[in-house]
Amino acid sequence: MAGFNSVADLKPFKTMWRVKVSIVRLWKQYSAAGGLTIEMVIIDSNGDKIHATVKKELVNQFDHQLEQGKTLTLTNFSLNHSVGSYRTTNHLYKISLLATTRVRSCEALPVGLNGFTPVNFQEVLDGSLNPDFLIDVIGHVVEVSHVEMIHVNGKETQKISLELRDLADVRLPMVLWGNFADQVTNAIQLRGEGRLILVLRFGKIKVWKEDRSVSNAYNVSDVQLNPNMAEVEAFRAMLPADELQLAIVEPKPLTLASGVSVKDDFFIHTPRKTIAEMIECRQVEKCIVMCTISAIETDMGWYYLSCKPCDKKVMYMPPLVAGDHEDDDLQKFKLYCPKCKSYEPKLLPRYKLHLVVLDHTGNSKFLLFDHLALQLVNQPCIELTGPITDEVQDPDVLPLALQNLIGKTYLFKVEIMRENFVYKHDTFKVNKIITNLAIINEFDTPKAPKEPSTQISRGHEYSIVSDAPEGSLMLLEEGSSQEGFPSELTPAKRRGGPAVNLEEEFDQNSVTKTGISTRVKKEKVDKSG
Repeated sequence: MAGFNSVADLKPFKTMWRVKVSIVRLWKQYSAAGGLTIEMVIIDSNGDKIHATVKKELVNQFDHQLEQGKTLTLTNFSLNHSVGSYRTTNHLYKISLLATTRVRSCEALPVGLNGFTPVNFQEVLDGSLNPDFLIDVIGHVVEVSHVEMIHVNGKETQKISLELRDLADVRLPMVLWGNFADQVTNAIQLRGEGRLILVLRFGKIKVWKEDRSVSNAYNVSDVQLNPNMAEVEAFRAMLPADELQLAIVEPKPLTLASGVSVKDDFFIHTPRKTIAEMIECRQVEKCIVMCTISAIETDMGWYYLSCKPCDKKVMYMPPLVAGDHEDDDLQKFKLYCPKCKSYEPKLLPRYKLHLVVLDHTGNSKFLLFDHLALQLVNQPCIELTGPITDEVQDPDVLPLALQNLIGKTYLFKVEIMRENFVYKHDTFKVNKIITNLAIINEFDTPKAPKEPSTQISRGHEYSIVSDAPEGSLMLLEEGSSQEGFPSELTPAKRRGGPAVNLEEEFDQNSVTKTGISTRVKKEKVDKSG
């Protein structure tokens, strides 16, 4: 067989096909029925795409030969009907590699043949597109919420809501789960003055009643911000020449995820405590505390320098000159990222706030990492610091945006750890905040809701019950190890090891994707209550 078959001509009546294709998307997927499989979307020189699968018993045979972006020839494979509600292509069939399939590397297909086919926003919103097929999206990010930590199947998952506009100024709601939420937050902090263009590959159309939005779907989806693509440059050039600014908005308070709303989490599912009750607690648990920020501890600093690619805290390292008596010269110390092993890391300042809080029963200290501090300040840390290459030099100088937090009252979801009641560690870690004044006022009234909320917020929030399990599965399948300060520790894990000092743990492990940190400044406050 000298020539190659076209992907468009592939049908199940035989197996002896031969195609030359490029892998535009590859991921591994686990299911109870099929086990661990390799999934791919491949494209030929005509631009026709088809889904391909490697079943669990053949994963070890083909894993080393398959790589995203690689061009291959495939010979002898079977085809089956393509069905389901997460179809990656419009081809009627999908490829299944056989034990006798031959895979060979070959010269690359034409440059730029990536299969990217962005949809029209209006066709998503008016129901013209079949939601069973995954779609590509390109849009200008004009609105973004803070990252939320949502309970999904007993675990906490990051979620962020966005609004994109297209060249016709049609607005498309989008919800991203898991690491993608953190990826968007980082891009926003580094966006500078330029517009933020988002590209979503293989996104899922979500339908809730009459409303439609787009979300990432399992491991298949890919999100890039301002990627180096010809399509992005063409889109940017055709955007209206207006001065539309990115709006950072509050998340909608009634977001549903796996049947539990954020409001229900604060009002019903997590016990409420005063500061005195929190301090006196003698067990590992989470609680809701309504309290007022009375000061910011400036001795701890209010930001730290992180390595942009890995999010880890950078450190100063002495010069690598043995026997030099001037090794202790501070001018010769260089910033170093222990995770990337780089002496010239790309730096990004992040918040790590130590708040002094009080209520009518007493006072305490709360530790907030970057994604939570951003909810309070509504400005990325880099906007307050400007481009920097050094640690905090004068911790007593607090930016006005941080000073303005003093005197404000919020709802905090706080973790009581073993270190707090066994070793009297007086700083408590916060893992969720509600800043919405109406919700705070309702919480402060004698009567709280007795039944879980069943209404989903309207407007631009389209996070429905079916969204969250996808985000959860995506995270589990990616198997991303998040080092640093734990976002979720079980009581068993807390009892199993030695007590952990929050500051020491942070300095050793830096920050996680789910909890970014910042150093904070201290103001003198009467702590008598």
